[in-house]
Amino acid sequence: MSNVLCKPVPQSVAIFGASGHIGGPMARYLQFHAPQVRLRLIGSNADKVEILQENFPGVEVVQANYFDQASLDAAMVGMAGVMVLTTTGLREEPAMTNLVAAVRKAGCLSHMIRVVGVQPDSNPRRIPQALRDYGLGLEIQHPIARQILDGAGLPVTYLNVGASYMDNFLRMVPSIQNDLLPWPDRLVPYVDPREVGEAAARLMLSDDARHIGQFYTLNNGDTPLRTSEVAKLMTEVFLRRIHHDGSREALDEYFKPLVEAGLLPPQVPEYLWNFFQYEEVNAPVWVPNQFLERVLGRKPTTMRAWLQEHRQRFDKDDAPLQVSTERTSVTAQVEPSAGTNAMIDGQWECAVSTPVGKEPYLLQVCANPDGTLHGQMTHQRNGSVMPLLNGRFNGNQLAWSMQLLKPIKATLKVEVSVDGDTLQGHARTGLFGKVALRGRKLSASA
Repeated sequence: MSNVLCKPVPQSVAIFGASGHIGGPMARYLQFHAPQVRLRLIGSNADKVEILQENFPGVEVVQANYFDQASLDAAMVGMAGVMVLTTTGLREEPAMTNLVAAVRKAGCLSHMIRVVGVQPDSNPRRIPQALRDYGLGLEIQHPIARQILDGAGLPVTYLNVGASYMDNFLRMVPSIQNDLLPWPDRLVPYVDPREVGEAAARLMLSDDARHIGQFYTLNNGDTPLRTSEVAKLMTEVFLRRIHHDGSREALDEYFKPLVEAGLLPPQVPEYLWNFFQYEEVNAPVWVPNQFLERVLGRKPTTMRAWLQEHRQRFDKDDAPLQVSTERTSVTAQVEPSAGTNAMIDGQWECAVSTPVGKEPYLLQVCANPDGTLHGQMTHQRNGSVMPLLNGRFNGNQLAWSMQLLKPIKATLKVEVSVDGDTLQGHARTGLFGKVALRGRKLSASA
C-alpha cells in the first residue's frame, strides 16, 4: 500500500462516553489488544468518573463536558485519536463547535470516530412536522453534528448504526419477566453495541487512510425483525410465552413510571410514537450489510445468540416478593443471628450512583452461620424498604437481590466486598445496567 493510503495509528486515544455500552467495550478492546496506546476515558460528571475509575483501574480518567470549553481543552491535550459519542437530545451545534475548537487547540488529532444513527441519505423533507417540533431527536440531531465536523475539515470516520441496539431490551427486564414485551412492532435490523465498540477500536488501530471521511452504515447483517418476531424468539429461548403488545397504550404504560419519577420528559412517549411511524414509512432503507462482519473478521452476534447469552437476566425471580413501602425509622435494627459476623453485621450508610444522581440507602445486614445473609435496605429519602433476597456471603464478599418499587419497578442484583468499615461494589438493573455502590459502617449489631 502506498504511503498516500496510510495514516498514522494513534498512540493516544480519548473516549467520550466510556461508561456506556459502546465506549466501554471500545476501551476494553484497546486495553487488551493495544496496551501501548495511552487511553484517556472521559466522563461527563463526577458519578460517571467514579464508575470509570472503578471499572478501569490504572487508566487515566478525566471529567469533561461538551459545554465546558476549559474541560474540553484539557481533555484533548495530547490526544491523537478521539471517539465521540453523544446522548440523545444533546445540543450538537454548540457541543461539536466546542469540541472542534478544543481539537484544533490541541493540534494533534489524526483520527476521530463519531457514532451517529440516521437513515442513510434520507431526505430531510420527509421528516414529519411532529418530529421537527420536538427538535432534537436523532433524525435532527446527528445531521447537525456531521455538518459541523465535516465543515471543520477534521479526519472523521462516521459509524452510522443502522439498527436497534440489542441491549435496549435490558431496559424492559421487569416487563419481560412478567411475560410482556410492550414495544411498537417496528421492523429493524439489530446489532450488539459491544461489537460497535470493537469495530470503532479496530478502525482506530487501522493504518488505512481510506477510512477517513467515510460514512459507514452497520448492522449485524441479519434479516430485519419486527418486535413481534423478537417476542417469538424470546418465547423459544426463554421457554415460556412472551406476549407482544405494540399499542400506543402499552408504550405509554411502559414509560409512565419513568415520567412520573422525573427520569424522562413527559413528551418522550409522544415523540417515540411519532418517530416509529416515520421509521415504518422509511423502513426499506434499513437493509442488512456486511460492513461490521468485514471489520470484525467474523459473523456478528445474532438476536437469538444475544438472547441466549442474556437469558438469565430475563428469568423470573423465584424469590417471593416481600416489599414494604411503609416509611420506617432508619435507626431500626435487624436482629443478629446466632452466628453473628462482626465484619459484616451492622448498619451501613450507602450511596448508589445512578444516571440521575446518587441515591442514599441504609443497609442493615446480618450474616448467618450457613453463609446466608438477611436484612434490608431502606431508602433514606422516600422511606421504601427492600428486604435482602437470596443473600449470601463468602469471606468479605457479599451478594443479594432486591425488588425496587420506587421510583420504578426493577430487580437489583448487588455484589459488594467489605474492607474494614467500608464496602464497595455494584448493583445491576435491567434499566440502568451496572451502577456503583459504596458504603461506610455506622454501627455493629448488638
